Amino acid sequence: MFEVQIKINCPHCQSSKVVKNGKKKNGSQNLLCRNCQKQFQPIYRYRGADPTTKRLIRRLLERNNGVRDIEKLLEVSRKCVLSNLCRQGNALKIQPTQKHYRSVQIDEVWSFVGKRKKGKYWLLYAYCPQTDEVLAYSCGGRSAKTVRQLLKKLKGVEIEQYCTDHWKAFAQVIPRQSTR
Repeated sequence: MFEVQIKINCPHCQSSKVVKNGKKKNGSQNLLCRNCQKQFQPIYRYRGADPTTKRLIRRLLERNNGVRDIEKLLEVSRKCVLSNLCRQGNALKIQPTQKHYRSVQIDEVWSFVGKRKKGKYWLLYAYCPQTDEVLAYSCGGRSAKTVRQLLKKLKGVEIEQYCTDHWKAFAQVIPRQSTR
């Protein structure tokens, strides 16, 4: 009788200290990393649940790839990309190409992530039409707190004028003399 041993490394920390940790509802083996204490599966049935795919989504978002582009490239659902964006969105760093911008548009877009009604999530972004680049974005509720998070990401950038749709949270946070 032959015994086959397969070495499995943790996809999160690359440690080889991995042990079996029961089975998932779908019957696949569940593993636990003794180093970082994260659970994972050796083979994922759904590509969007794989930690490697999640890392790729993050890298593509950091390089200003669109949600639909990522959906096609990685062959995952739009919901998967959006939920990763909302989960990781505030941790992603975008580096503006310039230190000074004459005019920047700030707008918001929303989507349902997870359950309808309860899963409504907002993405606020700062966009410069002259350079065609997104300077920063922030994910969260439709509140002044999310606008403050966005402006915090723009701290090192000098902006002469903000163009907004005069939504009340923008008016609360952005200085009046710099809006149009």
